[in-house]
Amino acid sequence: MKLNIIKVYFALIISMIALFVGCAQTVHNRKAAEHSGFLGDYSMLQEGEKGEAQLVYINSDVDFAAYDKVILDPVIVMCSKDSKSPREELYNLASHLHYKVVAKLKEDFEIVQTPGSGVMRISVALTEAKKSKVGLNVITTIVPQARLMSGLKKLATGTNSFVGEASVEVNITDSNTGERLAAGIDRRAGGKTIKGSTNAWDDVEQAFQYWADKLSQRLRDMREWK
Repeated sequence: MKLNIIKVYFALIISMIALFVGCAQTVHNRKAAEHSGFLGDYSMLQEGEKGEAQLVYINSDVDFAAYDKVILDPVIVMCSKDSKSPREELYNLASHLHYKVVAKLKEDFEIVQTPGSGVMRISVALTEAKKSKVGLNVITTIVPQARLMSGLKKLATGTNSFVGEASVEVNITDSNTGERLAAGIDRRAGGKTIKGSTNAWDDVEQAFQYWADKLSQRLRDMREWK
C-alpha cells in the first residue's frame, strides 16, 4: 500500500516537472484573429506556413539587407470595444510589447526617430488581450482529469481552457516612401504550464516575448536572402 502511494506521488512529481519545463509557454491559436482595420489593405496577406504568423505578406522585390535602421512606432491599442480588459491595462500591455520589441531589434538594428535611407518603419497594433482565469487555469493545469478536458477543448477549438490570449497586427514600411515591405497578423494563446499560471497576464506577456523574438529573427533572416 505504501509502495503504491509512493509511486503515485513520484508520478505526480514527474508530471509536474514535465509541465514546468517541457511545454511551450504559448501556442498558435487556430482561430483567426479578426481584422481591426489597422493594416488598411489586407488583400496582400496570405496564410502563413508552419512557424509563421497566421497571415503574412513579404515584398519579394525588397532587398532587406539595405535596411540597417528601424523606427518603431509606439504600439497602439485597437482591441474591440467588447473587450472586457480595462483600457488602462491594455495601454500598459502595449507599452510592455513595445519595450520587448525594441530590446530584440536593438540586437541587429539601430533604433532611430527620423526617416531616411536604409530606415524601415515598424508599426504594431495590439488587437486582442485577454487574461487567464487564474484559479481555473491552475486547476486545469495540475489536476489530470481537468487537464484532459482542457486538452479535448484544445483539439476542438485550438486553445486550452481558461488561458490568456492575444493578437497583433504588424506593418513594416520604407520610412521614406511608405512602401509596404512586410505585414502580418498573429494570434496566440497560453499553453498549460505551471510556470506563470498564477499571473493572469503571463500568457499575454509570453506571447509578446514570442513575437519580439520571432520578428527579430525573421528580419535577420530576410537580410540574408540577397
